[in-house]
Amino acid sequence: MSIVTIVGTSGTAIQVTVGGGKAQALAQTYAQQMSDAYTRNNLTTVMLSDSNGKVTTGTNTLLEGFATTGGSFAPLGTYDFIGVGGWAGSGSALGQGLLGDRVTIDGSGLTPTATLSVLGGSAAGLTYEAGDGNGSFLGLSGDNYFNGNTQSASWTIVTGAGNDTILATNGTNTIDAGAGHNLIQLQQGSNDVVSEGQDTVTGQEGGRTMLTLTGGNSVVTLGSNSLVSDNATIGSHITVGNDSTVQAGQGSTIVFSGQNGTVSGTRNDTVSALGDLTAVKGTGQTLSVSGSLQFIAGTGATNITADQATLWGADGLSANIDVNKTSLWTGNQSGSSSVEMINASSSKGSFEAWTGAGQQTIIGSDASDHFVFGTRYSGNEGETYATVTGGNVAANTFGVLAGHTAGDITITDFSAVNGNKFFMYNYKPADADAAAKELLATATVSGGNTAIMLDNNMKVTFMGVTDLKASSFDIS
Repeated sequence: MSIVTIVGTSGTAIQVTVGGGKAQALAQTYAQQMSDAYTRNNLTTVMLSDSNGKVTTGTNTLLEGFATTGGSFAPLGTYDFIGVGGWAGSGSALGQGLLGDRVTIDGSGLTPTATLSVLGGSAAGLTYEAGDGNGSFLGLSGDNYFNGNTQSASWTIVTGAGNDTILATNGTNTIDAGAGHNLIQLQQGSNDVVSEGQDTVTGQEGGRTMLTLTGGNSVVTLGSNSLVSDNATIGSHITVGNDSTVQAGQGSTIVFSGQNGTVSGTRNDTVSALGDLTAVKGTGQTLSVSGSLQFIAGTGATNITADQATLWGADGLSANIDVNKTSLWTGNQSGSSSVEMINASSSKGSFEAWTGAGQQTIIGSDASDHFVFGTRYSGNEGETYATVTGGNVAANTFGVLAGHTAGDITITDFSAVNGNKFFMYNYKPADADAAAKELLATATVSGGNTAIMLDNNMKVTFMGVTDLKASSFDIS
């Protein structure tokens, strides 16, 4: 903690206590501005009281108001600066004590200026009622209350370590709430908010909010078109409206209440969406989506429930997916080799899987599934090693496209009786039956399993199968 002294005219000065950080820097900036104005002899200071009338000053002269006692004040005039703090005396008699009483200032009677700054330095806090002019509010100590009322003015609002309450205006606001348990209420304005404490942040539908959480353990409820950057190491509970984005949570609970939402970079978060959701580069997520899920490059132990889903995997992904309708997973579009495990055994809808370079384990759904191995595309030409279980008794299809990569594939539950087929598409043989017989000629049976060799040095093993037939192949 340190003391900042704000000078005035005729030997007046007030003292405020600040605790570092952004609040300290701004307080020192204000103090320097007043000192510079005093040096230039263009500063007028008024001690605020119940009997203050409207104050006017000369051209190019800054008007400064000081409140050094507790109580309520309603200054009138064109003030540039209002400071609340302890009376510092005059001359060399500075340091006579800090203000310990609460102060309320009604700013509705102030004439709007381009430079209004309000600084609260009372240990008991400051209540400020905003008028229709723009300004900046700095609550350095105590529990402060900034009331933007229904104004459309624009404000910069910064508070210290107290438990502060901020009701933003309907204009454009920049808010930085310091450590503490703060209540931040946003209206239908445009707000850029930093939450450093364990805060409750609410926003109305129709407003636009950019919120950064650094303190964590907060409760956030915002409307549509919101952006939340969750940079805290402690999880929060975050609810956002339609077309909103939440970035980089850690152990948070996130709810998307609108038709569309995007979450990215989360770590061990629990996310639910009432509509469609795009999830990008998270790790260890639990996702519950009533609509359609686009899952991009997620990693770690992941649980997914969705109506339908498209999943682009990444190295280290281990996902359990429960999807009502169709789901699609592809291994590694990034071109890097990946180790992944995808378990769709809880899914009721059909599942389609495309393996890529690396080692991948895939378990199919309750419905008919489709598995494509070793697809070659730009940047993804490494060998694919996959172990695949089709799941239940549905008719599943397994196979490759012409031009596939090398690899070693194991199918654990291939059954011609259940209508399973192994396909080779885009080969365009002159005689498909003859091509199937040539493929069977490569078969070797060992330990109750049958292995065949495809082109491009790909081996496919059918576990538990010793009577593989040409009718099990579809070469086209």
